[in-house]
Parts: sequence; C-alpha cells; structure tokens
Amino acid sequence: MNNVIILLQKESDYTKFKNELTKISSAKIYALDYESHIFLENANIQHEIGDEILSENDFIIIDEITTNFIKNWIPKKLKEEFLLNDVFLPDLLEHELFSYLLSIFTSLSTIKKIINEQPKSRIIDFTQFSKFTESIILEKKNIQRISPNTEKSFYHDNIHLNFSVMKIPLNLKISRKRFQDIKKITTKITKKIIEPKMSEMKNKNILLVNFDPIQFELLLNEFKDHKINVILYNPRKPAVTNLKSLNIIKNSGCKVFDIYELEDSQKIIIQTYQKKIENILEEMFEENKYFQDLLKSLNIESWNTIKNSLKLICKDRLNESIKRIIVLTEFFKVHEIKLILQWAEVGQEEKECIYVGKNFDINSYMLQHGRFLTSKKWTQFSDFTGHFPHKKISFGQFVWGQFTKEFGQAQGYNPENIIISGSPKHDKYFNYNKTNNDSDKILIATTGSMNLSADTTTIDSQLKHDKLIIELFESLKKIPNKEIIVRTHPSPILTEHVEKLFKKLDSKICFVNNQNLIDVISDVDLVLTFNNSTICLDAIALNKPVITIQTDEWTFDEEIVQNKGVMAVRDIQKCEIYTKKLLFEKDFRENFMRESRLFLDKYFANQGTSSKFLAKSISDLI
Repeated sequence: MNNVIILLQKESDYTKFKNELTKISSAKIYALDYESHIFLENANIQHEIGDEILSENDFIIIDEITTNFIKNWIPKKLKEEFLLNDVFLPDLLEHELFSYLLSIFTSLSTIKKIINEQPKSRIIDFTQFSKFTESIILEKKNIQRISPNTEKSFYHDNIHLNFSVMKIPLNLKISRKRFQDIKKITTKITKKIIEPKMSEMKNKNILLVNFDPIQFELLLNEFKDHKINVILYNPRKPAVTNLKSLNIIKNSGCKVFDIYELEDSQKIIIQTYQKKIENILEEMFEENKYFQDLLKSLNIESWNTIKNSLKLICKDRLNESIKRIIVLTEFFKVHEIKLILQWAEVGQEEKECIYVGKNFDINSYMLQHGRFLTSKKWTQFSDFTGHFPHKKISFGQFVWGQFTKEFGQAQGYNPENIIISGSPKHDKYFNYNKTNNDSDKILIATTGSMNLSADTTTIDSQLKHDKLIIELFESLKKIPNKEIIVRTHPSPILTEHVEKLFKKLDSKICFVNNQNLIDVISDVDLVLTFNNSTICLDAIALNKPVITIQTDEWTFDEEIVQNKGVMAVRDIQKCEIYTKKLLFEKDFRENFMRESRLFLDKYFANQGTSSKFLAKSISDLI
C-alpha cells in the first residue's frame, strides 16, 4: 500500500482532519505554516514541519518568483486600463500583495518538493492548494481533496483593535468591512463634536495621513503655534479613538476630513469606475497562458490555485482605492493643500494620497516612524517595507538623524530632500523626568519572525523566537525579586501567538500592551528584546539598558549594534550573564549606558525639540 501524506494549513478544516485521521493507521502529516504546526503540537499529533524540506536556494527562488510576479502581473497591453486620474491602481497593492504571495509561493514550493521526494504516496490535501497538488502527482486517483474553511487573506483583511475601558485592556479582531461600518458611525459622531469648517481654511493647509493624535500631540500643538492648518486624514484608523484624542484635536485646532460626505456625492462616478475595473480584472484573470508562463518555474497549475482568491481580493481592494482616489481628487479641487505628511509611504492609502496629490502639484513628505532596516538583506525588498524604496514615492523625507540620512543617500536619494528633523514622537521620551531608581521589573518586548523574505516566513523562523522566549523566561525567573512583564509587538502577524506562549509559562504574567509605553519603560530596570526592535531606541532615550537577542547574522550589521547602542547577544547563556551585570554591577551599567547614549546622540537629532524643528521646517516649505 502506498504511503499516505496529509497536508495541513492554518485555514484547513480541522474537524474533518481529525475524522480522517481515525481511518488511517499511519500517515505522514505535514504542517505548512506555523498555525497548523501549533494545532498539531497541542493535539499531540506527530507531524513534519513542511518548509524544513526547502533549501537556501529554494528560498532565494521563492523571493524572485514573488517579486517578479508583482512587477509583471499586469500585462503591458492592459496597463493604461488600470489608470484612474493618472494613478496606476495595481501599484497600490504591492505592500500587502508581497506578503500574501510570499506565503503562498512558499507553501506551493514545499508541496512540490514533498511530493517529488515521495512520488508514489497517496495525498490527502486539506489546503487551498489541492489543484496544484493534483497537477504534480503521478497518479491522479491518489489524491483526496478536502476544502479548507477559508483561504489565505491579505494582512489588513482583519483589523485588530487594542484599547482600554476603565483600565481594563480589550483586544478585538473584526473584519475589514465591519471596521469600515464602525468607522463611518464614529466619523459622524466626531463631526458633530468637531465641526470641520475646512472651507474657512485659506492658507498654510497641510494634510496628515494616518497620524495618531495622541502619539503626535506635541507636533500638532507646534503646528498650531506656527499657524499651520492641519487636516487629519485617517482612512485606516479613526482620528478620534477616546476622550484624550478628542481633546487633543480640539485643543490643537485640527480638522478631521470626513471622507464619507464626499463619497456620497460621488457615488455614481465611483460605481462606474468600480464596474469598469471589475470587468477588466475578470477578463485579465482569464488570460491563463500569460499567468501560467509567469509562474512556470513553480508549475503552470499554480496559477489556477491562486487565481480566484487573488481576483476577489484585488476586486475588493481596488474598489476601495477607486472610492478614495475619486474622493481625494474632489477634496484637492476644493481645498488648497500645501503639503502632505505621511509615515508609511508604501501603504495603500498613503500611496493613493501621494499620487493624487502629485496631480495637484502637492509635495508629499515621509516622516520616519521607526528604526529602518539598513542591512543589505532587506534593501532588495524596500519597495514593500518603505525603507527608502527603489520606487521613489515621496518628494522628500524627514528622518531622525545622520545615520538614516546616510542610508537614504546610499539608496540613491537626493540628500537635499532628506531633512534631519529628529523624531517628534520621541520628544516626550527625551523630556521625561528620568530617574535611575532601582526597579523590581524587567520588560520583555517581543518581536517575531520578519515575514519579509521567504526564509523568514517559515515555521522554523518563528519557532526559533518561541524557543528563545521560553529559554529567556526560564533564565529571568532565576533572578530574585524581579517581576517579568511583557509587551508584544503591535503587529499581529508577528506576535499572534506570543500571549498564549507566555500564558503557558506563567498564567499570571503581566502584559502591558495597553499601557503608556513611556510609563512602562520608566518603571523597569532592564529591557530585553529581539533583533534590534525600535523599542531599543525608546528605552535608551529613557536611560534604560537594552539587551537584544539576535536570531540571525544580518542583525549584527545594523548600526545600533555596530555602534554599541545595545548589548547584542547570540544565546541565552550570554544574555543571562549580561542581564546580571547590568542589574547588579553599577560601574558596568553606567559604562554601558554611556556608550548607548553616545549612539543615541548620533541617531537622534533635536532631542526633545524635534516637533518644534519639524513644524518650523514645514512652515518654511509652504
């Protein structure tokens, strides 16, 4: 009898899988992603980690297939058809499309290699890739296809909301459509409280895209002092999320752009364009030969595997973009905007705003929002990460300091358009009344697998983090009179399972995600994190030492490690040694912090005054 192989993914129907398993005495089960591995592990079901079969060269090829598809998935003959007000619509999807396809192509490559190494096996496929599986097995009768509950989705298809009610942390996960419905209601309520009166704004008007008023409170107040009229355009997250954000907006005199009012007035035009693009997509996705050739290095059937789900996602996303592009075009016709400021220029909504703004000769500037990935490993993906992308999107960039400016120049950017402003959101950190009193807390700030290249989307890459977290926690528990607190990375794709992992280790562990980060860091004695997260900079600014546990070689190329801003270690043994030295050896800690501050002084300009500098710079520009 042929061997039986079972393929499982996150979206598989686990109930049917368990039922099927009772009929088989033995089977080789492959988990194709981290979530399916965790399910099998928790159920004590023996299995293989699928992507362990892939080689380093396989990962390079997957990266190439993904980037090549994104560059060429729109046939040249159709490119003009996708223009709306001179905006090339498919370009808006690149950021999310990359991570979506990278994951799928990794799974397809894994399946292909599993079957090629065991060609006579019978396959029970619980994944969305069963058409692909069927196309590469020798005997078509040897496959049993069981459809998954859902298919893979884009990163922002589900919205994660983290907030507190009466100091009780709440975390909600809702659909993108439901979120838009809620946002529409909250916008109407906000409008009644804050009357926009944008028609009265005649001079020095700027548009801020997706800015959090709480995080940039000082900057908004500085704009007011410079008599700059600020309009908040927040298509991803409402500008008003609580009473504090409402008061900040009112006190700073900001206006909130109500996209829904213009949307209603342009409804017929919007629907006409949406229908046109939907028809073009339908026709284009039937050009099977074109897409099969594009993916021939995988398998011609790989196109049929992703065709329908990709088409639906593209329709939904492009319909949203069409709506916003038409609304933004009408908005810019009426309101004289002098400058656009955004912090995530590769985002779908940001690109829409930047490109429409160019039609009205409005320059867009990017404000650095985190520590850039400067290792050469990541520059090839900069079009998707936003770290000075090869496609130069913004007119200029406001960066935190000389290090980032030099990186921008190395990426081919005009140094005259890279303005060193410092970080407005860090003004509160630098102006905070720092103390060096001993604390009874240690903060673990988790990150996770990068998910920016094929070799960082693997099960193993995430398990590497899990293993280090477990070892780190066990190590820190040995230190007397110290409480361990945890802050997970805000990106759910990186840390979706970290909370469950810590709860297994200690059911009473304290999570501080919904607390003010300045208060959290100022109340700890030491911060531990992974791979040089931006929280390293936050901690050093508050005079707290940082140990970073490095999971990959490329992390040692980063400027924060090269310039001794953090204590970079490769393993938990060294981490334990330096943790004790930083906690209990005063001279060692002081010398270390001296080095950290020297790095910080090179990395951040205008410490504590960057909001003033940025507001003055923008005032001069407009």
